[in-house]
Amino acid sequence: MFRLSAAEKRFALTSFAVKLAIFWIAQLLVCVLDPRRLVCGVVERGFLPCLISFAVMDFLVIPQLRRRWDR
Repeated sequence: MFRLSAAEKRFALTSFAVKLAIFWIAQLLVCVLDPRRLVCGVVERGFLPCLISFAVMDFLVIPQLRRRWDR
């Protein structure tokens, strides 16, 4: 159930890395320049909660959804 194929791992790692990059860009650039932006509310919650939610989505939820759609 939780075993990922090589293609699924590659997709999950790429998606996870992109989300982390967007998070850091939002935190370092956008929120420093204009803290009133909507994305700053998500970034202010902290890195660890975002990291956990990204990991759960990319490595557990999305692969299962893609498998169901491929059937």
